[in-house]
Amino acid sequence: MGRALIAAAVLALAVPLPTPAQTELVAAARLGTARYRDRDVAAADGYRPVGPDFPGMGEHWINPRLLVAGELDPARPPVLEYADIGGRPTLVGVAYAALVTDTAMPGGLPVPPQAWHTHAGKVDEESFILAHAGAPALHQHVTGGGPRVAVVHAWIWLDNPAGLFETDNWALPFARLGLAAPAGISADAGRGLSLAAGGTRYFATLIRISGRPDSAEQARLAGILDSAGAALASLVRSGASASAVSSTQVESYAAVWRRVWAAVLRAASPAVRKRLGALDAR
Repeated sequence: MGRALIAAAVLALAVPLPTPAQTELVAAARLGTARYRDRDVAAADGYRPVGPDFPGMGEHWINPRLLVAGELDPARPPVLEYADIGGRPTLVGVAYAALVTDTAMPGGLPVPPQAWHTHAGKVDEESFILAHAGAPALHQHVTGGGPRVAVVHAWIWLDNPAGLFETDNWALPFARLGLAAPAGISADAGRGLSLAAGGTRYFATLIRISGRPDSAEQARLAGILDSAGAALASLVRSGASASAVSSTQVESYAAVWRRVWAAVLRAASPAVRKRLGALDAR
Protein backbone atom coordinates (compact mmCIF):
# COMPACT_ATOMS: atom_id res chain seq x y z
CA MET A 1 0.00 0.00 0.00
CA GLY A 2 1.45 3.39 -1.04
CA ARG A 3 2.05 6.21 1.40
CA ALA A 4 -0.71 8.35 -0.09
CA LEU A 5 -3.21 5.50 0.24
CA ILE A 6 -2.14 4.83 3.83
CA ALA A 7 -2.53 8.51 4.69
CA ALA A 8 -6.00 8.58 3.13
CA ALA A 9 -7.06 5.51 5.09
CA VAL A 10 -5.78 6.96 8.37
CA LEU A 11 -7.56 10.26 7.74
CA ALA A 12 -10.80 8.50 6.84
CA LEU A 13 -10.70 6.61 10.13
CA ALA A 14 -10.03 9.85 12.01
CA VAL A 15 -13.15 11.61 10.72
CA PRO A 16 -15.85 11.18 13.39
CA LEU A 17 -19.30 10.00 12.43
CA PRO A 18 -22.12 12.49 13.07
CA THR A 19 -23.80 12.19 16.46
CA PRO A 20 -27.56 11.60 16.60
CA ALA A 21 -28.07 15.31 17.30
CA GLN A 22 -25.92 16.25 14.31
CA THR A 23 -27.86 13.83 12.11
CA GLU A 24 -31.06 15.59 13.21
CA LEU A 25 -29.49 18.95 12.33
CA VAL A 26 -28.68 17.69 8.83
CA ALA A 27 -32.22 16.40 8.34
CA ALA A 28 -33.75 19.70 9.50
CA ALA A 29 -31.34 21.73 7.36
CA ARG A 30 -32.08 19.69 4.26
CA LEU A 31 -35.81 19.98 4.83
CA GLY A 32 -35.56 23.72 5.37
CA THR A 33 -33.30 24.47 2.42
CA ALA A 34 -34.46 22.00 -0.23
CA ARG A 35 -36.39 24.76 -1.99
CA TYR A 36 -33.18 26.78 -2.29
CA ARG A 37 -31.78 24.31 -4.76
CA ASP A 38 -33.42 26.80 -7.09
CA ARG A 39 -31.24 29.88 -6.57
CA ASP A 40 -34.02 32.16 -7.81
CA VAL A 41 -36.10 31.07 -4.83
CA ALA A 42 -33.22 31.92 -2.50
CA ALA A 43 -32.94 35.36 -4.08
CA ALA A 44 -36.68 35.91 -3.66
CA ASP A 45 -36.34 35.03 0.04
CA GLY A 46 -33.63 37.62 0.62
CA TYR A 47 -30.34 35.77 0.02
CA ARG A 48 -27.65 37.71 -1.83
CA PRO A 49 -24.15 36.67 -3.09
CA VAL A 50 -21.23 38.08 -1.07
CA GLY A 51 -17.55 37.59 -1.91
CA PRO A 52 -15.89 35.31 -4.46
CA ASP A 53 -16.42 31.75 -5.58
CA PHE A 54 -14.03 29.88 -3.26
CA PRO A 55 -12.38 26.75 -4.72
CA GLY A 56 -13.21 24.78 -1.56
CA MET A 57 -16.47 26.46 -0.53
CA GLY A 58 -18.26 27.89 -3.54
CA GLU A 59 -20.24 31.13 -3.47
CA HIS A 60 -21.71 32.45 -0.22
CA TRP A 61 -25.29 33.72 -0.40
CA ILE A 62 -26.18 35.58 2.79
CA ASN A 63 -29.56 36.55 4.21
CA PRO A 64 -28.88 39.67 6.33
CA ARG A 65 -32.20 39.42 8.15
CA LEU A 66 -31.42 35.91 9.39
CA LEU A 67 -27.85 36.91 10.23
CA VAL A 68 -28.91 39.63 12.67
CA ALA A 69 -31.91 37.74 14.05
CA GLY A 70 -29.79 36.28 16.86
CA GLU A 71 -31.36 32.83 16.57
CA LEU A 72 -29.64 29.72 15.22
CA ASP A 73 -32.33 27.58 13.62
CA PRO A 74 -31.04 24.44 11.83
CA ALA A 75 -33.80 24.78 9.24
CA ARG A 76 -33.04 28.44 8.48
CA PRO A 77 -29.31 28.94 7.91
CA PRO A 78 -28.26 32.55 7.21
CA VAL A 79 -25.78 31.41 4.56
CA LEU A 80 -26.24 29.17 1.52
CA GLU A 81 -23.29 27.90 -0.53
CA TYR A 82 -23.55 27.35 -4.27
CA ALA A 83 -21.15 25.97 -6.85
CA ASP A 84 -21.42 25.45 -10.60
CA ILE A 85 -21.71 21.70 -11.09
CA GLY A 86 -22.68 20.17 -14.39
CA GLY A 87 -23.23 23.61 -15.87
CA ARG A 88 -25.76 24.78 -13.31
CA PRO A 89 -25.63 26.49 -9.89
CA THR A 90 -25.98 23.79 -7.25
CA LEU A 91 -26.62 24.09 -3.53
CA VAL A 92 -23.73 22.26 -1.84
CA GLY A 93 -23.83 23.40 1.78
CA VAL A 94 -24.98 25.94 4.33
CA ALA A 95 -23.41 27.96 7.10
CA TYR A 96 -24.72 29.22 10.40
CA ALA A 97 -23.58 32.62 11.63
CA ALA A 98 -24.06 34.79 14.69
CA LEU A 99 -22.62 38.00 16.09
CA VAL A 100 -20.17 37.56 18.98
CA THR A 101 -18.13 40.00 21.05
CA ASP A 102 -15.78 37.68 22.93
CA THR A 103 -14.10 34.28 22.54
CA ALA A 104 -17.19 32.26 23.45
CA MET A 105 -18.70 30.50 20.46
CA PRO A 106 -22.47 30.53 19.93
CA GLY A 107 -24.53 27.80 21.54
CA GLY A 108 -27.70 26.13 20.43
CA LEU A 109 -26.29 23.85 17.72
CA PRO A 110 -24.69 20.40 18.17
CA VAL A 111 -21.41 21.65 16.70
CA PRO A 112 -17.87 21.12 18.05
CA PRO A 113 -16.52 24.45 19.38
CA GLN A 114 -13.40 24.15 17.22
CA ALA A 115 -15.53 24.07 14.06
CA TRP A 116 -16.44 27.75 14.47
CA HIS A 117 -14.32 30.55 13.02
CA THR A 118 -14.88 34.30 13.02
CA HIS A 119 -14.75 37.14 10.54
CA ALA A 120 -14.00 40.73 11.48
CA GLY A 121 -12.42 42.37 8.45
CA LYS A 122 -13.44 43.55 5.02
CA VAL A 123 -14.65 41.06 2.41
CA ASP A 124 -11.31 41.16 0.56
CA GLU A 125 -9.32 40.70 3.77
CA GLU A 126 -11.39 37.71 4.81
CA SER A 127 -11.88 36.13 1.39
CA PHE A 128 -8.49 36.13 -0.27
CA ILE A 129 -6.36 34.06 2.08
CA LEU A 130 -4.66 30.79 1.20
CA ALA A 131 -5.88 28.80 4.22
CA HIS A 132 -9.43 29.72 5.18
CA ALA A 133 -9.99 27.30 8.06
CA GLY A 134 -10.04 28.89 11.50
CA ALA A 135 -7.79 28.49 14.51
CA PRO A 136 -9.09 26.28 17.36
CA ALA A 137 -11.54 28.94 18.53
CA LEU A 138 -11.05 32.13 16.54
CA HIS A 139 -8.95 33.19 13.57
CA GLN A 140 -5.56 34.03 15.03
CA HIS A 141 -5.48 37.36 13.23
CA VAL A 142 -8.56 38.50 15.16
CA THR A 143 -7.54 40.19 18.39
CA GLY A 144 -9.19 42.33 20.99
CA GLY A 145 -12.88 42.87 21.58
CA GLY A 146 -15.57 44.21 19.33
CA PRO A 147 -18.26 42.52 17.28
CA ARG A 148 -17.36 39.68 14.97
CA VAL A 149 -19.35 37.16 12.98
CA ALA A 150 -18.88 33.56 14.11
CA VAL A 151 -19.45 31.05 11.31
CA VAL A 152 -19.71 27.29 11.08
CA HIS A 153 -20.17 25.41 7.80
CA ALA A 154 -22.37 22.35 7.38
CA TRP A 155 -21.90 20.28 4.22
CA ILE A 156 -25.42 18.91 4.02
CA TRP A 157 -25.75 18.66 0.22
CA LEU A 158 -22.21 17.62 -0.76
CA ASP A 159 -20.37 15.17 1.48
CA ASN A 160 -17.11 16.49 2.87
CA PRO A 161 -14.52 13.71 3.30
CA ALA A 162 -12.86 15.76 6.07
CA GLY A 163 -16.02 16.05 8.13
CA LEU A 164 -19.49 17.57 8.19
CA PHE A 165 -18.43 20.86 9.82
CA GLU A 166 -15.02 21.42 8.25
CA THR A 167 -14.66 24.88 6.72
CA ASP A 168 -13.20 23.83 3.36
CA ASN A 169 -14.66 20.99 1.35
CA TRP A 170 -11.99 19.77 -1.04
CA ALA A 171 -14.44 17.36 -2.63
CA LEU A 172 -15.86 20.42 -4.37
CA PRO A 173 -13.26 20.69 -7.17
CA PHE A 174 -13.86 17.00 -7.90
CA ALA A 175 -17.63 17.52 -8.05
CA ARG A 176 -17.22 20.49 -10.39
CA LEU A 177 -15.39 18.18 -12.82
CA GLY A 178 -17.81 15.27 -12.44
CA LEU A 179 -15.33 13.16 -10.46
CA ALA A 180 -15.95 11.11 -7.33
CA ALA A 181 -13.85 12.47 -4.47
CA PRO A 182 -11.88 9.86 -2.50
CA ALA A 183 -11.24 10.07 1.22
CA GLY A 184 -8.20 11.85 2.57
CA ILE A 185 -8.01 14.78 0.15
CA SER A 186 -5.35 17.24 1.22
CA ALA A 187 -5.82 20.98 0.84
CA ASP A 188 -2.95 21.01 -1.68
CA ALA A 189 -4.67 18.33 -3.78
CA GLY A 190 -7.92 20.28 -3.72
CA ARG A 191 -6.18 23.50 -4.69
CA GLY A 192 -4.30 21.73 -7.46
CA LEU A 193 -7.39 20.18 -9.01
CA SER A 194 -9.30 23.44 -8.60
CA LEU A 195 -6.96 24.98 -11.17
CA ALA A 196 -8.72 22.78 -13.74
CA ALA A 197 -12.15 23.69 -12.36
CA GLY A 198 -12.20 27.48 -12.56
CA GLY A 199 -10.06 28.16 -9.48
CA THR A 200 -7.43 30.12 -11.40
CA ARG A 201 -9.67 33.20 -11.20
CA TYR A 202 -9.77 33.00 -7.41
CA PHE A 203 -6.02 32.52 -7.02
CA ALA A 204 -5.26 35.29 -9.52
CA THR A 205 -7.42 37.63 -7.45
CA LEU A 206 -5.67 36.41 -4.30
CA ILE A 207 -2.34 37.36 -5.87
CA ARG A 208 -3.65 40.78 -6.89
CA ILE A 209 -5.15 41.64 -3.51
CA SER A 210 -2.63 40.03 -1.18
CA GLY A 211 0.55 40.38 -3.23
CA ARG A 212 -0.25 43.83 -4.65
CA PRO A 213 1.83 43.50 -7.85
CA ASP A 214 1.67 46.09 -10.62
CA SER A 215 -0.43 45.27 -13.67
CA ALA A 216 2.42 43.76 -15.70
CA GLU A 217 3.54 41.52 -12.86
CA GLN A 218 -0.06 40.55 -12.13
CA ALA A 219 -0.51 39.43 -15.73
CA ARG A 220 2.71 37.43 -15.63
CA LEU A 221 1.82 35.64 -12.37
CA ALA A 222 -1.76 35.00 -13.45
CA GLY A 223 -0.40 33.50 -16.66
CA ILE A 224 1.45 30.86 -14.64
CA LEU A 225 -1.85 29.83 -13.08
CA ASP A 226 -3.70 29.85 -16.39
CA SER A 227 -1.09 27.68 -18.10
CA ALA A 228 -1.12 25.14 -15.29
CA GLY A 229 -4.91 25.11 -15.18
CA ALA A 230 -5.22 24.52 -18.92
CA ALA A 231 -2.65 21.72 -18.85
CA LEU A 232 -4.27 20.03 -15.88
CA ALA A 233 -7.77 20.35 -17.37
CA SER A 234 -6.54 18.61 -20.53
CA LEU A 235 -4.95 15.88 -18.45
CA VAL A 236 -8.09 15.36 -16.38
CA ARG A 237 -10.26 15.18 -19.50
CA SER A 238 -8.01 12.61 -21.12
CA GLY A 239 -7.77 10.36 -18.07
CA ALA A 240 -11.14 10.76 -16.40
CA SER A 241 -13.46 8.66 -18.53
CA ALA A 242 -14.25 6.86 -15.29
CA SER A 243 -15.34 8.92 -12.31
CA ALA A 244 -13.05 7.12 -9.85
CA VAL A 245 -9.84 8.92 -8.90
CA SER A 246 -6.86 6.99 -7.56
CA SER A 247 -4.71 8.01 -4.60
CA THR A 248 -1.82 8.43 -7.05
CA GLN A 249 -3.83 10.93 -9.07
CA VAL A 250 -4.81 12.81 -5.92
CA GLU A 251 -1.17 13.13 -4.91
CA SER A 252 -0.33 14.32 -8.42
CA TYR A 253 -2.86 17.16 -8.01
CA ALA A 254 -1.15 18.14 -4.75
CA ALA A 255 2.22 18.08 -6.51
CA VAL A 256 0.83 20.32 -9.26
CA TRP A 257 -0.27 22.87 -6.69
CA ARG A 258 3.10 22.87 -4.93
CA ARG A 259 4.94 23.32 -8.23
CA VAL A 260 2.62 26.09 -9.42
CA TRP A 261 2.72 28.05 -6.18
CA ALA A 262 6.51 27.70 -6.04
CA ALA A 263 6.69 28.96 -9.64
CA VAL A 264 4.52 31.97 -8.73
CA LEU A 265 6.80 32.83 -5.81
CA ARG A 266 9.94 32.44 -7.94
CA ALA A 267 8.52 34.71 -10.64
CA ALA A 268 7.32 37.37 -8.21
CA SER A 269 9.28 40.48 -7.33
CA PRO A 270 10.84 40.46 -3.84
CA ALA A 271 8.14 42.61 -2.21
CA VAL A 272 5.29 40.65 -3.78
CA ARG A 273 7.02 37.35 -2.97
CA LYS A 274 7.28 38.34 0.68
CA ARG A 275 3.58 39.24 0.90
CA LEU A 276 2.49 36.05 -0.88
CA GLY A 277 4.92 33.91 1.11
CA ALA A 278 3.20 35.01 4.32
CA LEU A 279 -0.02 33.40 3.04
CA ASP A 280 1.63 29.99 2.98
CA ALA A 281 2.09 29.82 6.77
CA ARG A 282 -0.52 27.19 7.29
